[in-house]
Amino acid sequence: MTDAREPTDAAAGAPEPPARTGLSISLAIGIVLMVLFAIFAVQNTEKVEVEFLAWTFQISRITMLLVTAGIFIVLSQIAGYLWRRRRRQRKVAKALRKG
Repeated sequence: MTDAREPTDAAAGAPEPPARTGLSISLAIGIVLMVLFAIFAVQNTEKVEVEFLAWTFQISRITMLLVTAGIFIVLSQIAGYLWRRRRRQRKVAKALRKG
């Protein structure tokens, strides 16, 4: 009798990993975060007055938060790109000085 956990082909060596079933952990966390965000968005639909420089306008609170988050995401991506570019240029310059 063979154990079900052992490979059927003796030449294969190590047993096969078990088949993955169900949701992955990251997908489950993503779904939970999306549901929480949807609840947050529904609960924050009231309008707020925003003053920026010379302009005053009304916007829903969730829209203001999303726009602000989007601006900071874009700015962080630009800053990261510039930092990586400068670091890469320094490596190249250092390699050229070495020979």
